[in-house]
Amino acid sequence: MRTAAARPLLAACLLLAAPAAAHAAWASIDLPRQDVTLRAAAVQGPARFSVAGSKGTFATTTDGGKTWRLAALPDGEAHDVRGHAWIDARTAVALSAGEAAAGQAKLFRTTDGGATWSLVAETKEPGAFFDAIAFWDRRDGLVMGDPVGGAWFLLRTADGGRSWTRVAATMPPLKPGEAAFAASNTALSLGRPGEAWIVSGGGEHGRVFRTTDFGRTWQVTDVAVAGSATSGLFGAFHAGGGRGVVVGGDYKDELRAGPNIAVTADGGATWTLATQTGTPRLLEAVGRLDAKTLLAVGPRGTSVSHDDGRSWTQVDEQAFHAIACAHGTCVAAGGKGHVGVWR
Repeated sequence: MRTAAARPLLAACLLLAAPAAAHAAWASIDLPRQDVTLRAAAVQGPARFSVAGSKGTFATTTDGGKTWRLAALPDGEAHDVRGHAWIDARTAVALSAGEAAAGQAKLFRTTDGGATWSLVAETKEPGAFFDAIAFWDRRDGLVMGDPVGGAWFLLRTADGGRSWTRVAATMPPLKPGEAAFAASNTALSLGRPGEAWIVSGGGEHGRVFRTTDFGRTWQVTDVAVAGSATSGLFGAFHAGGGRGVVVGGDYKDELRAGPNIAVTADGGATWTLATQTGTPRLLEAVGRLDAKTLLAVGPRGTSVSHDDGRSWTQVDEQAFHAIACAHGTCVAAGGKGHVGVWR
């Protein structure tokens, strides 16, 4: 949804991470450039992660953020990299979100850790707008975009992102104005092979679409989070074992009162609103730090759950759009090149 030849690497820049507080909190490891908005993060290891965003930005670190290597996708300044996914230590696919008719709906692939990129897929179909990308394993991945012709625009790969084909999906009718928010690369969340959720806004309330057959057929469930042209569900985390969390709010009224977190224990068939302590606000993405601890981020602060998502407490007011967690590490990314790490 409309929310807000490869170039050589720029010189690596040394950055000092802010000292960690005695209690768990974000340590700042910002990018050396502050003129970009970051909308995607990915964690490969405790000290290896990447972020991406506007102006074709793609940045990687292998030392926990002390140094960053910045690269730009082909025609970098023209692309808004709203999502990326690593397939192995050197191979990733990045998604450019934007109007297809304007040449902005593209997928790029790297096999050298992000130093160079090649175009692997593009659509110019009117109305197409890529929102998120994720992989089940080293071969199978899915891209979802805003509805075209009354159904989500879906692309699937079975060869590690080298080639992509349109999914002929059977799904319930979409509501008028329903779409996804390309805010954090988590409008699409994958579970076990074949399982996926898509969260939506734009209608009367948020909804969760779910599939168990790699996107061929879908079911949908309503979630009691208010929706409108600027609000609904923004992000999801598919925890496996039937469990998961969705978050949302209103990007035009970031402090709007009302519930904005819901949890499921039955694979997304039913959703229960979580309890929250703190300022009601927009949350755009959620990730898991450990077996019981979840973090949810947004432009008005971070909330933490220590009981698998049933209750949440706001812990700060730092502005982030995206979060990714793995290997006991969470990385969040936001405006002005802001990046934080939470271990």
